[in-house]
This record gives sequence, structure tokens and C-alpha cells, in this order.
Amino acid sequence: MRSALAILPIALVACTPYSETVGAAVPLGTVWRLETVNDAAASAGMTMLFLASGGVRGSLPCNSYTARQSAPLPWFEIQDISLTRRSCPDIGLEAKYVTLLKSMDHAEIAGEGLLLTNPKEESLFFRKAVPEA
Repeated sequence: MRSALAILPIALVACTPYSETVGAAVPLGTVWRLETVNDAAASAGMTMLFLASGGVRGSLPCNSYTARQSAPLPWFEIQDISLTRRSCPDIGLEAKYVTLLKSMDHAEIAGEGLLLTNPKEESLFFRKAVPEA
């Protein structure tokens, strides 16, 4: 029993979130390009950029977007998403991407990759691209 109590603080620390967000953990100016959606190749160009203010911005097939993300790692929560209002043939794909992005609740950063997942085991995998000037 005593050894089980000694392990408890270690187990609690392992479950504690980091104090930083995804945006604070990655180099500023890093553009993340969507490579896969649920392990299948992404069919349209989509990007994400984390801002120092806790903001997020990016491009979709038809529009650009802005949002906030302030959840500490390993959690992820897109809030207050706002899109421009252009139309194009990929607007349906864009709507699916935005819905999926809003459902993501977990983030993992490993090397050149950013993996977002949700409880339904859906995923968005981004790869680091050239930093913006």
C-alpha cells in the first residue's frame, strides 16, 4: 500500500497539462500545411499559423480564417472562428474541414509534425512549412 501512495504524485504529474499552448510551443511564424485528414492525403491546400497573441490564422481552399486557441498542451480548442465569404468549387470540402478542425481537442507536436485528434479518432496531420517573412 505504501508503494502505491508513493507512485501517486508521479501519476498526477504525468496527467498535468503543460502551461504552454500549441502556439507558444512552436516557433512563431511557422506555417503548418495540412497533409492528411483521417490518414488520407489532404485533397486541398489548407494551412494554419499560430500567433503570439493566442490567435490562429490560415487558408482554406476558398477562404482564409482567424480563430483563438488558448488551451494548454496537450489539449486543443479552436474558438471564435471567423471566415472570409468567398465561394469556389471546394466550398463543401472547406466546410467539412472547418467542422473537423472545431472538433479537435488534443494536439501533439513531434519534430516537423503537428497532429490534432478528437475522441472519435478523427485526425488532422500538419507538416511544418517555410516560415513567413
